[in-house]
Formats: sequence, structure tokens, C-alpha cells
Amino acid sequence: MLDKMKDRTLEEKILLAITAAATLILFPFLITSILSHDRAHIFVDSVAVGGIFSIFIGVWFTRKIKLFSGIFAVLAHVNILIGIYLKGVGLIYWLYPIIIASYYLLPLFVASTFNILLVTIACYFTYQQFDSFTLTRLIASFVVTNIFSLLFSMFMKNQNSQLLKKDKISQHHNNILELIASSSKLSKILNAVAHAVENELTDAKCSILLLEKTSKYLVLGAAPSIDPRYHKLLNGLAISQVGSSATAAYTGKRVIVTDVATHPSWAAWSVLVKEAKLASCWSEPIIGNQGNLLGTLSIYHHKISTPKPSEFKLIEQFVNLTRIAIEREKSDQIIWQQANFDNLTKLPNRNLLHEHLTSAIANAQRENKQLAIAMLDLDKFKEVNDTLGHGAGDTLLIECSKRIKGCIRKNDIAARLGGDEFIIVFVGVALPEDMHKIGNKLSNALAKPYTIQEKSVCCTASIGITFYPNDASNIDTLLKNADQAMYSAKTQGRNNVHFFTDKM
Repeated sequence: MLDKMKDRTLEEKILLAITAAATLILFPFLITSILSHDRAHIFVDSVAVGGIFSIFIGVWFTRKIKLFSGIFAVLAHVNILIGIYLKGVGLIYWLYPIIIASYYLLPLFVASTFNILLVTIACYFTYQQFDSFTLTRLIASFVVTNIFSLLFSMFMKNQNSQLLKKDKISQHHNNILELIASSSKLSKILNAVAHAVENELTDAKCSILLLEKTSKYLVLGAAPSIDPRYHKLLNGLAISQVGSSATAAYTGKRVIVTDVATHPSWAAWSVLVKEAKLASCWSEPIIGNQGNLLGTLSIYHHKISTPKPSEFKLIEQFVNLTRIAIEREKSDQIIWQQANFDNLTKLPNRNLLHEHLTSAIANAQRENKQLAIAMLDLDKFKEVNDTLGHGAGDTLLIECSKRIKGCIRKNDIAARLGGDEFIIVFVGVALPEDMHKIGNKLSNALAKPYTIQEKSVCCTASIGITFYPNDASNIDTLLKNADQAMYSAKTQGRNNVHFFTDKM
């Protein structure tokens, strides 16, 4: 039984508790009536106990709260009136709990109507049994109880509505924060924010625009409920004092356009706005922790409208969540970039090379093709560092990486292992003769003089090449073979290309 109560709503638990308590309280009265052979009391108590217990059973098995709440209220009203009619004023004081309970069980207007009828009929049945002084005060007490119960019920329902609204907003916030914490895709998070805004604001359509890399345009991040024809306008929107989103991005301040049809900044888009049935637009810039613009969050309405202070606060909360999501995405991208790319040459580092090489070997194995792995080391690089300084050495490495990328195809992979060592993975190379031509091309390109600090610097390269699967079938062995071949090229005069052989 306890397990069945855990997943029930608060309303179910309250109604079950009320009906259970009422059954237990009234049951002794039924026993007393039976023992005293009072037929009128037996009838009234039997109807009350049987009816309330039936409601308890109905709620327990069907969970239809509204239906059985109404039945409970009607049963209480009818039963007490029957009891008063049969037994007189002795039961009239049961009207107080029934009046109070009605406002919980029924809608306010229905409860007020039922309670007025209840008091009127009960007083009609019993007015002859009271003197005028007592009857007047009794009626007054019923009226006061009814008014106080009505006001308290209105207050509690308003409080409950606000709590439910806050709980709903908190649930949206928590869902979005969970998406951010789990590093979900930014597009998914932005769509969740847009849907949350639309759920909280009546007749609202939300769009989120992101600042493009050049910081001159806004690109579409999310606009799940806006007419797709309007997406073309939003995507690639130039930052200027035109429209609401672009103006908010331009000024860094909130922009409220109550009527887009008459606002001068919207004149250029009047036809499209009319097609999309947009009447007003509120735009809020999304500003990062460093004061930099990240994008805009805009809310559109189909009717002319101005946001209330509470809506401003709600918008600010969702803008803040959007800021967190965007900055988290940027941080993740920076971390991933730093973890996988060489900071100086911007080439993949050893970590990302391993991933690329694993994928390339798997593809070559599946397609029954070869791979060629070349390792190159710059000759006399240390001399450049020693004579011209580390800044010159860095410049040389950057220029070297550019020349390497200029000699390979788009699907080939170039990486920097560290120092002046580079790895190149040539995908789909079939013959050693082809690799010999590519190796010479690479060697000649790297041997051309470099202009560093207004001086001509010569720095050649020694290159070692090995093949998958002919020379080895795993990454570590392939890299070791390429290193041995490169070392052989260095020991035999440098500035040349050597292929791995089993004799090395």
C-alpha cells in the first residue's frame, strides 16, 4: 500500500486522507445508530459511510480526482440536508466543515453556489426551531464562514498557481543546466531554451542568434516555432541598427518594439513580417562574462504587446542560461583544440594523429589499400635556434608546416610530434614509386630558402617512409619504422628520402 501511495499526486493523497478519515469518524456513529435502532440515523449514517468509502475506493483504483471530488461534495451536501430534514437542528453544525471542504473539492463558483443553496435549505428546514436572535447569528456565522473560506481558497489557489509556475520554470532551468553539464550539443541546448521561453510566455515565439566568427553577422542558433521563411532573414543578419535583434547586438542593450508594423527599423522587412504574422519583438543581447557580445535572444508575438516586469526577469534568466551554454561550448572547443592541435603550427598533435591514424588504418584494411607514413626532421634546426633565437625557430616551424600542407592532398594527414619532427600519413598510395616522387617533392619544397628576420635561411629535411601493411600492421611499429628510416636518411648525408627496410 505504501508503494502505491508514493507515485500519487498531492491532490490524490489529500482526497484519500479526507475520505479515509471521514469514514473512520462516521463509522462509530453508524454503529451507535444501529444499536439504538434509530432508523433515520441508520439511513443517514449508512449513506454517509457507504458513499464516502465508495469514493475512497474509486479514487484508489481510478485516480480520477476531479470526478470523485465533485461526487464527494454533492454527497456531503445532499446527505447533511437529508439528515437535517429527518433529525432536525442537531446536525446543522456539520455545515461548517462541509462549507470549508467544498472550496477544496469544487471550483470556486460551483462551491459558492452549492454552499448558498446548502445554507438556505438548511435554514428553511430549521428556522422554526430557533428564536430570531439565534437564527440571525447562525445565518451570519454561515455567511462569514462562506466568505472567509472563499477568500482563503482564492488565496491558496493563487499561491499554488505561483508555486506551480515557479516549479515549472525551475524544471525548465534544471533541464537546461543538465544539458549544459552533460556537454550536449549547443543546438540542442538552444532549442531547449527557446521551447522553455515559449512555454512560459503566452503566445511567444523565440529565436536565438549567435555571433559569427568575424563579429559582423548573427547566425541562426535556434528558432523552432518561427516561420521557416523568416529563418533566411535571421541567418546571416548584419549587425546594425535595423530590426530588433541586430540593433540589440549593435547597441548591447535591450530593444523593445511594441509594433513592428509601424517601427521605422522594421520598414525594410514589412512584407516578410506580415507573412510571418509577427506583431511585436523584444530582443535581449547575450553578453559574456568578459563583456563581449555572444548573440541575441528575441521573443516575437502575434499581437502588439509590451513585456511586464516579471517577464523581463524571466527573459534575463533564460538569457543567462544561454550565455552559460555558449561560453561552455566555447570553452570545450578551446580545451579540445589545445588537447588535439599544436599551438604553434596549428597542425594535429600526437594525440589527434593517433586517432586519425587509427581511422585511416581501419579504412585501408576494409578497402584493402595501402598507407604510407612519412616522418621528417629538419636538418640543422638547432643551429637556427642558436644563431637567430627561438623566435626565428618558431617562424621556421610555422613556415615549414605551411609548405608541408602545400605538398599533400586534402585527405592526407600532417601532424607535428614535437620539436622539429613531423609526421605525414598518405592515404591510398599504391606504389613505392609514387611515394618516391611525393617524397622528393616534399624534400625540394622544404629545402628552399626561408626568409627570417630579413635573412635567407637554408634548412633541409631528412625523410623516412614506411608502408602499411607491408612493413607493419600497428601504429607503434609503423612510427618506429618511419623513425628508423628517417634516422638512416640523416646518417647518410641528410636532405634526402629513405624507405624502411627489414635490414634497418
